[in-house]
Amino acid sequence: MDRISVKRVAIVFFVANVIAIAASAFSGYQLGNVAFRFEERQAITYFSSNQLGATALLAWLIYVLRTRLLRGEGGVRGTAFFWAISAVGFLYLMSDESFQFHEGMDTSVFRMFGHRENPLLDGVSTALYGIGAAAVCYYYRAEITRYRSTFALFSLGGVFLALTSALDIGEESKMQIAVEESFKLLGVTSFLLGHLAAFLETVRDIQSDLPAPSRAEQHP
Repeated sequence: MDRISVKRVAIVFFVANVIAIAASAFSGYQLGNVAFRFEERQAITYFSSNQLGATALLAWLIYVLRTRLLRGEGGVRGTAFFWAISAVGFLYLMSDESFQFHEGMDTSVFRMFGHRENPLLDGVSTALYGIGAAAVCYYYRAEITRYRSTFALFSLGGVFLALTSALDIGEESKMQIAVEESFKLLGVTSFLLGHLAAFLETVRDIQSDLPAPSRAEQHP
């Protein structure tokens, strides 16, 4: 298999997402609401949801490959469980992006204690998602740091999603919503590319782990 440059693929993906963000902002501006295409069930939401679904699929493929085909690595089955967890997590995030599970979670909690007002703390729930994900990543850090591109892209994704959570607290202006959702989309793209890098490197590991063909096989 020809070696695919993760850097070039990353450039293509980021450029495509930046173009989608710019086009969505311009379309919203034309409609009198720059954040319109970034709101629920609009273009950016579905763009993000599709990438989350692709990330979940890649994570599951990595898990299957590492546990069933890769030989000669001690403890590979145990550490590879990270990718199964990742697959479930990104599948949940895809559903959350499509159906907005976390939206209003802060209000529901406050109502349990008798408060009726909206605390405007949606960013706290997404930050808790991030803290949980960071804990899992740290526990399985050997899988993430195995490949340099995966570690770098995961780190970049964490920065984008931290900015997303910070912007999602308090009363938001239309421009703030657009910027917040843009950061979220770029974070999702970073994690997708990090999983793609891990998938490609896993395939290469499997190829290098295959027994070399015998002389008879080389010259039938």
